[in-house]
Order: sequence, then structure tokens, then C-alpha cells
Amino acid sequence: MAEELKAGLVDIDQIQTHPTVNPDTTAMYTEGVRGNGAILVNKSGKRFVNELETRDVVSEAILNQDGKTCFMVFDQSVRESLSAIEKYIGQGIITQADTPEELAEAIGVDKDQLKATMEQYATYQTGGKDTEFGRESMEVPLNMPPYYAGLCAPAVHHTMGGVKIDTATQVLKEDGNAIPGLFAAGEVVGGVHGANRLGGNAVTDIVVFGRLAGNAAYDYVMKTVGLRKKP
Repeated sequence: MAEELKAGLVDIDQIQTHPTVNPDTTAMYTEGVRGNGAILVNKSGKRFVNELETRDVVSEAILNQDGKTCFMVFDQSVRESLSAIEKYIGQGIITQADTPEELAEAIGVDKDQLKATMEQYATYQTGGKDTEFGRESMEVPLNMPPYYAGLCAPAVHHTMGGVKIDTATQVLKEDGNAIPGLFAAGEVVGGVHGANRLGGNAVTDIVVFGRLAGNAAYDYVMKTVGLRKKP
């Protein structure tokens, strides 16, 4: 609609992916699962990336794996640390097993390899150094049964680009002139976050610019239509 009014566009070719989305249900696993200790393994049962890298790096790493998917694996200690996991379990998108070998069989990966991967990770966690991928935050050794896994794939999480605005949220044409009466805020707007948004910053964006846009639209109506302000 804004384009039909000749609105300018900023970063319209940029998107942000989220690396851990269930491809069957599109449910998004919060990054807290990895932050609290989960690892990512491919269909061979091997880790392939520093799980706490930026979203674009982790997403690309997953897309380079067989099937362009992976499994997020964690143990009971991670489950107990994060209440959001209960929602995923309730949705039926998490597989549970008593041992790494049983978990591997349930999700269809090599059981010996998954067991070896988890044992190696526990060694890294105990020693405080991940010599394979350089993960610095390893909260737990992932050796508390039962064990859990969720299928993951990257998905579009945020559209970075959108219409051009000024600091008053007026939508601008390509030449920088404002389109009278058109204001915008939130994900429809481009240029606020650049090409790669920091996680959580969209909340501040929509609160700050949403309020500015609402006030600006109100002031515009008052001035152009002459409506009386409600007491």
C-alpha cells in the first residue's frame, strides 16, 4: 500500500532468520534453550557449530547439513532451568528418552556417535574449553537423564527492510519528502535496525516508534480535520 503512494524503501532485501524453528509446526524454540545448555547435532549425531553464534551463522551452518535440519539436544537439567520447554513438550515436538542411545534411536541418528558427542561435550564443559567450536558458555555437562531432542531448521524471523521514515515516523518518498498523513512503525519500517537486528530490540522499537506514530497521526488529524480534543 505504501509503495503505491511512492514510499521509499530501505533494506528491503534483508531478512533475519531464526535458526531453531520446528519445520513441521513452525513453533520457534527460544534461544534460551541453547543458552541454558542445549547443543545442536546433525543427522549423524555430530555437533557442527558453536550453538551460541549469531543467528545468521548458526542458520547457515544448519542449512549446510544433510536435510538442512538438525536436532537440538538437552537433558533434564536444561529442562528444569527453563519453563518455556514445557510448552514445547506439550506441543508434542520434543522427543524424550532415558539414555543418549535411546534418544538417538528415537530420532533416527547414529547412537554410538550421539553418545560420543555428548560424552565429548561433557568433557569440554568440565574442562571449561570447547576445542572444536569455541563455545565459551557451557552451563551444564548434559549428563542428567532423561534426555530430549527437538527437530530444528532456520526460518524467517524478522523482515529487516521496509518503508523509509523520519524521526517523527512520517513515511518518506525516495526523494526524502514526507507523504502527508502516512506514519509507520514496527516491522513494516526499514532502517531502524540495519541489516541484522539485535535480539529483543524490536520490543523497544515498536513501543517507542509506535507511540510516536500514534501521537503524530493524532496531531495530524487535529490539524487537518480540526476535531476537538476529548476531555
